[in-house]
Amino acid sequence: MTENQQTKRLIVVAGPTAVGKTSFAIKLAKYFDTEILSCDSRQLFKEMKIGVARPTREELAEVKHHFIASHSIHSPYDAGMYAQEVDTILAKLFVRQNTVIMTGGTGLYIKAATEGLDALPQQNKQLREQLSFILKAEGIDAIQDIATGAKISKETVDYSNPQRLMRAIEIAQSDSPDNPQKEKKAEYKTQYYYMDRDRDALYDRINTRVDIMIKDGLEDEAKDLYEYKELNALHTVGYTEFFKNFSGEWTKEHAVEKIKQHSRNYAKRQLTWFRNQGNYQKISPDFDAFIQLINE
Repeated sequence: MTENQQTKRLIVVAGPTAVGKTSFAIKLAKYFDTEILSCDSRQLFKEMKIGVARPTREELAEVKHHFIASHSIHSPYDAGMYAQEVDTILAKLFVRQNTVIMTGGTGLYIKAATEGLDALPQQNKQLREQLSFILKAEGIDAIQDIATGAKISKETVDYSNPQRLMRAIEIAQSDSPDNPQKEKKAEYKTQYYYMDRDRDALYDRINTRVDIMIKDGLEDEAKDLYEYKELNALHTVGYTEFFKNFSGEWTKEHAVEKIKQHSRNYAKRQLTWFRNQGNYQKISPDFDAFIQLINE
């Protein structure tokens, strides 16, 4: 098979926070001599660095990354916009690359980019179950993304009320029989993998990462962003806990413990999301074993 005849391929390496995706994806991108599309709905904001575990300057220098510190918290951004930008970037990359890497832990963004946000079940019962799962796994901002994509007006529905938002989405779907509920047709093959570790090991990594964040200045970073705490982008683990400390509701020690607890809980929700998608294969951090797997 010649190079031009090879199938264009997007390899998705997803997984929970702190599992080791960043270093793994960099090794994989270097193996294929390609670039990385980050799929983290918080790492793309330039104002947020320490609290979102942005790749280091050295890591970013090793491989070209997209969607890292590329947008501002002050500009609205959602999964649909991400999907459109991914399409544009992939069209350019696949001119010269046969393989591109996507890595991150925001399941809804991955789904939007590779399948399309319209790939939701039409039947209301199925739709409600899917929306409820998204709410639990990704939070209200993911539901807000879907509502925005469905062109649901903020003047008619309270965007801070998840139940009303989900109901509005159901109504929008049922009232739009011509709404394209088809899978996104991609001119490339997508391979989905999610990384996991022993649970105790993962939780130890999460706790250690939080300790490093505190040492690196997360408290000061959160202070700098405190005045913008109402923005959706800042409804994020690591920031909301310090905001409660700044308002006098929590002590600093309690806030730090809550960051660790909420990070562990978030990791559990992420793993649940990827396991339940049905098209993800579980992998370990063993790079050599993964290379053997994808070359079989």
